[in-house]
Amino acid sequence: MKVLIVGGGIAGLTLAYWMNQNGNEVQVIEKAPELRTEGYMLDFFGPGYDVAEKMGILDSLQRIHYPISALKFLNRKGKHKFELPYPSLRHLFNGRHFNFLRGDLEQVLYELVRERVDFRFGVTTEDIQQDDEQVHVTLSDGSREAADIVVGADGVRSQVRSLMFGDHHNYIKHLGYYTAAYIIHNSTMENQLSNAFYSLSSPGLQASVYPIRGDRSATFFLYKASKKEEHLSGKEAKDELENQFKHMGWIVPELLDKADEASDFYFDEVSQVVMPRWSKGRVVLVGDSCQAVSLMAGQGASLAMTGAYVLARCLHENKDVKQALDKYEDDLKPQIMKTQASGRRFAHYFLPDTRLRIFIRDLTMRISVLPVIRRFINMNRARIPK
Repeated sequence: MKVLIVGGGIAGLTLAYWMNQNGNEVQVIEKAPELRTEGYMLDFFGPGYDVAEKMGILDSLQRIHYPISALKFLNRKGKHKFELPYPSLRHLFNGRHFNFLRGDLEQVLYELVRERVDFRFGVTTEDIQQDDEQVHVTLSDGSREAADIVVGADGVRSQVRSLMFGDHHNYIKHLGYYTAAYIIHNSTMENQLSNAFYSLSSPGLQASVYPIRGDRSATFFLYKASKKEEHLSGKEAKDELENQFKHMGWIVPELLDKADEASDFYFDEVSQVVMPRWSKGRVVLVGDSCQAVSLMAGQGASLAMTGAYVLARCLHENKDVKQALDKYEDDLKPQIMKTQASGRRFAHYFLPDTRLRIFIRDLTMRISVLPVIRRFINMNRARIPK
């Protein structure tokens, strides 16, 4: 079977691996001119960890892992409030937990499949037509491809989804927040950063920074805001970030000043993708294009890998395409819906909008790592669907 995967991110690369392992011909279409590096630090655990173990890449993930000493929480002026030892947090996941940059995970997955599948960078999907036997795809360079299955793994604003299911506004649910992330060179800040994840909070605002390899630091910003009418350009997004966070203290002003130097500046709304169906005929969606849970829920990368694994398994075990795609949804969608609902409930905890809620969040986090409490906390409840 020939499989055309649109999107070379975490879900697309994982699916490429499993479809190739199962003996299929695989082609990956990616609109970016090369592998992407932008994104923020991931907490990687749960069913995606189990998938990574099946793929034999845990050693590779260990190499890109950042074993920080602690999570340090500061007030908006940069004054220390409390810290959580990282080993205590990892204990909540029975040690099955990694921290790494999204781009680093994509690099590991790409290296795993780059010699096994056909990659085409710098092209997009312009048209999709299908019949009972094949799907015919027209690409932006004028070429055409035919495949037995086409998979949209092209993110929250999926072009495949728009072509097959209509305007993406019908499926993207804005959660009331915006986020930004970029990597900077430390310069004069190295003396102010130890091997820890620093987070500053005030109502509706959170700025974080953590040192990474290569004398660099990764930043992460999150703030509460209503949905904007238009998607912001790079300069508009940087101006927006400056306006939101310029009053924070510590090294935040210097972090904002360095946004213009970042080559991997990322800015987007925090949203989920909610759809009644994930497939139409021989075209199916995977990852954020159909199951985005948002950073409020966490496990986005983990569930993207899980979705890819489950889709490949269903296609391998069910020779009838419709039955395979129906089973894929039946197996995975309940867990995705549960995680999305949890993310919506968790949003006020993740980014409190009052000082009282900040106090309650901080207190809860400090209690959660106490030995007498963490015995009863299991963060690995989610599993790969049977």
